[in-house]
Amino acid sequence: MKTLPRLLLAIGLITIALRIPLAILLASTTVRAQESGSQSAPAGLAVMQMSGRAFQEGLQAGDRDQARLFIWSLEGPDQSILGPDAPLFEPGCVAKFSEGVQCAYFPVVVNAIFAETFDTSTPDLVGHNAIRLASGETWRIFFDPAPDGTRSYENLASFEKGKPVAVYAAREFITSDVETNFVLARNNLTLISSTPFTLNGITIDFKKIAPRLMGVGHARLPEPDPSPQPIPTNEPPFGSKGPGFFVLHEPISGTFQAVQP
Repeated sequence: MKTLPRLLLAIGLITIALRIPLAILLASTTVRAQESGSQSAPAGLAVMQMSGRAFQEGLQAGDRDQARLFIWSLEGPDQSILGPDAPLFEPGCVAKFSEGVQCAYFPVVVNAIFAETFDTSTPDLVGHNAIRLASGETWRIFFDPAPDGTRSYENLASFEKGKPVAVYAAREFITSDVETNFVLARNNLTLISSTPFTLNGITIDFKKIAPRLMGVGHARLPEPDPSPQPIPTNEPPFGSKGPGFFVLHEPISGTFQAVQP
């Protein structure tokens, strides 16, 4: 009978011994997540992944272009900024509407104008179409802590709901291949302003984690939009040309890597 208390004591000691490393692991994971939200990303790190839709007034110089995106990955030096495998979709919204733009914490709005367009084709070979976008292009990142499932690509206001947390200036270049229906975009993003915010107990400041980024995106060739979107002329740099409509649209995704400030 004396062996039973000893056995229970031994089991208790083993349980405590197992819990201590687990507690240390959980604590260290939380600390790493908190640090990831305030540390600069090493050069070359794929800090952000975005997807969404782009809308165009046309494909000629002077035409206006807007992308409505959402961030679905935000990485720190060692792990996702919010912790290992942490999604960037609000759980309650996902339970009702599934993962997607409608439940994303971080909608993004890009405003741009085509500065130069040209075609590299020759009589003997179909080439590429190239576009250089004008200076004045901006990328605005919003933080919506409680998405309700109503955000849609056709509703610009639903993308601008929430707190603006970062604004980037951009220089962007695009080439497209009409033979393969493939579009490749490259850009350089430089942070203009940022506002710290807190999500799941982690404080995030884009000024610290991603002051400069290099992006590479891919898309299909634009096609007619059955529901043309009015161009928001009250938003820079769209006001210089007057009223109009985005008559084309295309799906787009991209990866954004940290570069040296």
